[in-house]
Amino acid sequence: MGKTTKLSIQYRNGNPPANLGALLSNADETDLKILVGALMLADGETGACPVSELPTLLGLEQTEVDAALKFWRGAGVLGLAKADRSGKTEKPAAPATDAGKPVHTTAHRNGAVERTATLENYSSSELATLMENRRVSAQFIDEAQRIMGKIFRTYDTGILVGIVDQLGFEEEAVLAILTYAAGRGKKTLRYAEQMALTLYDEGITETASVLDRISRMERAGEVIQKIKTLFGVGSRELTTTEKRLFTAWTERFAYDIEVIRMAYDITVDNTGKAAPKYTNSILERWYAEGLRTAADVQAYIERQNAEKSNGGVTAKSYDVEDFFEAALKRSYEELKE
Repeated sequence: MGKTTKLSIQYRNGNPPANLGALLSNADETDLKILVGALMLADGETGACPVSELPTLLGLEQTEVDAALKFWRGAGVLGLAKADRSGKTEKPAAPATDAGKPVHTTAHRNGAVERTATLENYSSSELATLMENRRVSAQFIDEAQRIMGKIFRTYDTGILVGIVDQLGFEEEAVLAILTYAAGRGKKTLRYAEQMALTLYDEGITETASVLDRISRMERAGEVIQKIKTLFGVGSRELTTTEKRLFTAWTERFAYDIEVIRMAYDITVDNTGKAAPKYTNSILERWYAEGLRTAADVQAYIERQNAEKSNGGVTAKSYDVEDFFEAALKRSYEELKE
């Protein structure tokens, strides 16, 4: 959903939707927060709500906001504003049809799959047909409910089925995603859906690939917790820069905590403080040099020190301090961010 898009409250002036009770019973905590936030931000005359302000107002991530907005749009409570204050009119794209029936498709935008309001949910009859045709199995739904610890509403089942039917994931892969989400305390189908969309955009849909990716994510998560302790982050949330750097160290470089600790020690020795960007410049250079383990790094440093003590100066052997200074210079643009 574009940052400038505005939605409007479709039921105003004391006229709530007839099925409001059912909608509220199906809404989760985030859904309710978004609805209240939309009411708070709604223009008194037009009812238009600037959705870009919702994440800041409610302290939610953009993906959580987008998912909740999809729910309320699908329910007909929110809709595209007829016009923003500049007078520009926004119209929802018409869904593709086949003999008058909606066609379930997906469209990529900025690396994520977005669905139109008509594709938010499968109808009960569509879900029944998919299960009758063995596109998805009843056992799959039952096991998913067991993992998440709840009975799914039709909307939830539609999300789950969509991951298989629209994105092409195998049932076992989806169950692995749900298990990972539940283990992180994220027992919502929306979290699992966002994770599936991310994997889909990375080209990861086969069960073996999904399991491997989840395994790497779990290992990276454990290392990041140790990194937070190392850098004195404590229980606070990581900044955007910290998250980007720590994720690169654990996932792109696949370094364990011992290698990161060695870079941290050098950082503090040279700067007198914990400086993630400085540490990043060291780790980037080590990675470029083909160093993958703590043993690799230790051998490299010892070799550099030996060459220095022997008075040897070659294109590849120079003072360790010069080595890190050179690494910093190469990362100068990033350090300015």
